[in-house]
Amino acid sequence: MRLTSDIILYHKNWERADDELCNEASIGLFARLVDLFLVACAIGIMDDKSSEVSEELTLENPKNIGRNTYQSIANTDLYDTLDFMLQNAILNSKTISLDEDERLKLAFDPEYNNKKISPMNFLVGFANYGLEKIFEKIDSKASIVAIDELYKFFNSLTLSRYDDLLANFTIEDLKNN
Repeated sequence: MRLTSDIILYHKNWERADDELCNEASIGLFARLVDLFLVACAIGIMDDKSSEVSEELTLENPKNIGRNTYQSIANTDLYDTLDFMLQNAILNSKTISLDEDERLKLAFDPEYNNKKISPMNFLVGFANYGLEKIFEKIDSKASIVAIDELYKFFNSLTLSRYDDLLANFTIEDLKNN
């Protein structure tokens, strides 16, 4: 499965994100909407939660990140990151019910497709959830305060995962392996 389409963002939060988080005249934490999309997508995949857009939250004119943004030679890092996220989500997500063989084919065979799953829409669902989490944590319109709020949120994500890892491993386990 390959990423070949534009990233179409229907959730009203994406308009707010573009106006506030990607606009230097406002908070301006991100240079481009695609950068925020990557961060939001990572949060959704990490929590394995996806958010669909209800009718009342649907933009009439959705935000669009053109496929050339992530497919151009100058931006292969974006394509590789999105592809890695897609593979990770397909292999591990419980938001879709697929058997292991189907997951492996979708993740690693670029020519294989499943008519029921649009790769970009699959990622957008995770990004919608991640953006909702980001906006839950940012209360301020002042950029310095918003940066601090976002930093604390990201720090809490890493610390909670670190504690989970420590709870599952001991030094003795690592020495024995």
